Amino acid sequence: MSATEPRLRPGSRAQIGRLNSVIVAAIGRAAGTDRPPNLFTTLARNRRLFRAWLRFAGAMMPRGTLPRADTELVILRVAHNCRCDYEWRHHERLGRTVGLGEAEISRVLDGPAAPGWSARQALLMRAADELHERRDLSDELWSGLREELSEPELIELLMLVGHYEMLATTISSLRIELDEHAAPDRRAEPGLSGRRVLITGAARGIGAATARRLHERGARVVLAGIEPEQLAQVAADCGDALAMVCDVRHREQVEAAVEAAVEHLGGLDVVVANAGVAAQLPIVGGDVSVFDRTVDVNLRGAYYTLRAAGPYIAHPGGYALAISSLAAAVHPPLLGAYSASKAGVEALADALRIELASSGARVGVAYFAELDTDMTSRGFGTAAASRIRMGPRRVAPLEAGIAAIERGIARRSRRVLAPGWVAAILPIRMLAQRVIDRYTLPGLDEALEIARGENAPLTTELPDERSAPAAIST
Repeated sequence: MSATEPRLRPGSRAQIGRLNSVIVAAIGRAAGTDRPPNLFTTLARNRRLFRAWLRFAGAMMPRGTLPRADTELVILRVAHNCRCDYEWRHHERLGRTVGLGEAEISRVLDGPAAPGWSARQALLMRAADELHERRDLSDELWSGLREELSEPELIELLMLVGHYEMLATTISSLRIELDEHAAPDRRAEPGLSGRRVLITGAARGIGAATARRLHERGARVVLAGIEPEQLAQVAADCGDALAMVCDVRHREQVEAAVEAAVEHLGGLDVVVANAGVAAQLPIVGGDVSVFDRTVDVNLRGAYYTLRAAGPYIAHPGGYALAISSLAAAVHPPLLGAYSASKAGVEALADALRIELASSGARVGVAYFAELDTDMTSRGFGTAAASRIRMGPRRVAPLEAGIAAIERGIARRSRRVLAPGWVAAILPIRMLAQRVIDRYTLPGLDEALEIARGENAPLTTELPDERSAPAAIST
């Protein structure tokens, strides 16, 4: 046996079992590898220990109390200290998805003394180094960490370093081979330059950031939204792009906006049905108007947008991206209206994909967990939401979603996911729902009672009047 030949090879489906096969396949999709990662298919040979390990590891990453960027920095330093190339490459990719830049990732190699770290980051780097070298922390370092980290974070930091040192030892001892990452889709569009794109809900959040990114990549964008001032600013950032005030609840406004976009661009290649709102809503005793308005914007608006734009993108190279949500797959309490509307968006896009197949056009669905947007901060920053047991919240950087949208449009992808772990949830959505059912029960009655009296507003204030869409002068 050579020094690099695996001592245990990745297990086959028969060797790791049906359930583990489903789990590792989902992990592979999230990791962007051609096949399930070698680490997981090797460890899954011990079927029961593998699943127990996944639960333990997942409690620290991605569901830990430390911010994800801090977690990835620590893991990368551990991988460097242990000379574990497999661990480094895997978390180098994950680090980028949670907002670490190339400079930060490269700086990990230089250690805690390198210029550019914040005081907190330098302490985390030092902790990884001291635990690696001494299996202990000096009193001086412990004092510094106590000033920066909470007690749960301190405990997690120690266990995080120990866990990934253990994992690096296992990887090295088993001689687990590096994974081959998925090659670019050979059928994908060569790029975004020149693509003609209409984006709804483009005044802020995902829509605004998507418009700016696509403009940077050379796409020609037209914007639609209901907040004139914000929309004008985004249009100015996009080279004075055409921006239309358009309320997607009204079919005639959507149709007029699509026609204006087609006329302005000379056709249409991509439509991003992004407009959306959210608000907490107890199904029993909640405000019925919240349900009506949520469905009107999220579902009816997506239907009007896809219906109007469909004939213009029905050509080889055409693409529609419907912005749904992880809430389409798993349905927490107080989000019944939002989940129902986003599940409807998923269904519309799935049906449209089949209906447009003969034209050569493709249709994608975006499934996002919590991204750092106004909608997330407004929708979850309520007294009722704070009472619901949902585990540590991990809001991903908006960049993770925008990068996923950029790739999805360039490749005309069927699914667009952010953060990457969402890929692991979709195939097991029924099991995930059972976990949500049980986990959220403690304190739920109190939260529901608070929500009935709180009457939280929608994340975006909707106009009352009907008016024809109008171009905004920038």
